[in-house]
Amino acid sequence: MLPLREVVARIIRLRQQGRGQLTLLAVCPNSSAVLEAAVMVAANNSTPMLFAATLNQVDRDGGYTGWTPAHFVRELQTHAASYACRTPLYPCLDHGGPWLKDRHTTERLSLAETMAEVKASLTACLEAGYALLHIDPTVDRELPPGQAIAIETVLERTVELIAHCEAERQRLGLDPVSYEVGTEEVHGGFANLDSFRGFVHGLRRRLDEEGLGEAWPCLIVGKVGTDLGNPVFDPVVARRLYEIVAPLGSLIKGHYTDWVENPAAYPESGMGGANVGPEFTTEEYLALEELSAREADM
Repeated sequence: MLPLREVVARIIRLRQQGRGQLTLLAVCPNSSAVLEAAVMVAANNSTPMLFAATLNQVDRDGGYTGWTPAHFVRELQTHAASYACRTPLYPCLDHGGPWLKDRHTTERLSLAETMAEVKASLTACLEAGYALLHIDPTVDRELPPGQAIAIETVLERTVELIAHCEAERQRLGLDPVSYEVGTEEVHGGFANLDSFRGFVHGLRRRLDEEGLGEAWPCLIVGKVGTDLGNPVFDPVVARRLYEIVAPLGSLIKGHYTDWVENPAAYPESGMGGANVGPEFTTEEYLALEELSAREADM
């Protein structure tokens, strides 16, 4: 299976050569039904697909799906075999960072405690064979309410977590893994282009200084207009972000692509990836509600 960073490099070349415009779909595997349906669609359409699992969904404690990272990967492989899927299916971590697992907040873990938990989960993801790790230290529960986290802090913690992953990957004798980094819209992402540019170039410098240049992320999360309350994607902003990261070998990944009104604008503007999760959960809920109503009428 071609590593994701090589897939991204090919997408960039195709776009530059005027030979194609592609955006990778990342499905959030929030249930067995969603996971199986996504694999079936990938098989039927001969398309690669990403499966972006949060630590709330899949983790060492089973998450709310009941899957550990290893179990999740086995489930993915089982469905791939069942549907004779021959296209690449990439298990991925979504939002790997301090306090982004709800339990870390409810249990009031300190920074040291939540970072230790996240690092252990990152190791479990590597052991399970994840292809992409989203490093996301954009939340700080120790700050006063309303105070945004500083870019320098995000950079420092991003490099710390990537360094942990690279050390563990080498210890385990694993092939290189791909990374995703960047801002998280709900928790105060870097909304303007100057801040985004500062984050990207600051990360490049920090990784090089730590000898981690080869771990440069192939996907960078950008604020492109969408969130759970706004289904309108902004292709103008997306194009500007693309122009910042493409020369560095990366593409922009959009979160909250659920119910988006203009999906065709994603590949047209150079978006590399798009996450969809709550929309699938809603559809599954509505289907179950309908079946329950039918059963009640029988």
